[in-house]
This record gives sequence, structure tokens and C-alpha cells, in this order.
Amino acid sequence: MIAGAKVSDAAARDRIRTSLDESLIIEASAGTGKTTELVQRIVNVLRTGRTTIDRIVAVAFTNKAGRELKLRLRQELDRCRTASQDPDELRHLEHALAHLEEAAIGTIHGFCAQILRERPVEARVDPDFEELDEVAARRVYNGVFRRWMQRKLNEDSPGLRRALARLAAEKDSEH
Repeated sequence: MIAGAKVSDAAARDRIRTSLDESLIIEASAGTGKTTELVQRIVNVLRTGRTTIDRIVAVAFTNKAGRELKLRLRQELDRCRTASQDPDELRHLEHALAHLEEAAIGTIHGFCAQILRERPVEARVDPDFEELDEVAARRVYNGVFRRWMQRKLNEDSPGLRRALARLAAEKDSEH
């Protein structure tokens, strides 16, 4: 689960949850528990007072995954607050719950949009820009890709023609 390290799954999960003073890159397939471990790590960082919720950034790639991440974090913070007996830990957890909406927890494109909105002049973007939803983004992508493909096909592009011929041959051999 931890990139570049050959460790057991249990050891990797323990390191994610408890090794709070180092940065980690986690690589794992869908459904392996990345979100669960990330939530535990964030809660542990917050409960120990290493940082505050407004300094947390946690991103996912889809809107659904981003919403789930925030919901699960809220639930785990609440569960830990209820179970806590330590006054300092309790204060940290209550602060995190009260200020959860200040954290950048969501999608990567939402996080990037937040940065662009904070610095539109430097980024040279219209401060009133809007993010596209997934359907609109797919429509824009498909339109741009079609126009690019048409332009490339109208040019003398032997590499593209060879690649398309290979794809066509592969499709024919599958049938």
C-alpha cells in the first residue's frame, strides 16, 4: 500500500495511521481501504493537535468519493469525540468538527478551483469562472478531442495513421 516499500498490509496500515510526522504516498486499488486509512490518519493528526482542520487538504478524483471522504471524516471525528476522555484531545476534536467546512476536503478539481479563485489575477482566469459538472466536462472534452482528431487526420500524420491502423487490425483480430 505504501509506494516503494515492501511491507505487510497490516504494517502499512499501521504506519499510515500512526506515523504522523512523515509524508506518505499511498497506492492501492479501489476498495482496499485507502479512504478508511486516510480518515484515521487525519483524525489522529487532529486529535494530537499537530495541526488544525483548516490546514488539512484531502482530495479524491470524483465528486462521490470527495463527498464520502468528508462524511466519513465527520463521522469518525464525532465517534472519537464521544469516546475521548482526554481534555486536550476533546478540545482538538470539537474544534475540528466545528470548523470542518473550512478544510479543503473534496475533489482535486474543486481544490484547484479554490486555489484559482484565491489568485485569479496571478492565474489569469476570470474570477467568476465556474467548474463544469462531469456531464458538461465530458461533452467539452469530446468536442475538443473530435476537433483535434479531425485536424490531425487532415494533416499528413503518418504516426497517427499507423496507430489507428493498428487499432483497427486489433479489433478485426478480436472478432
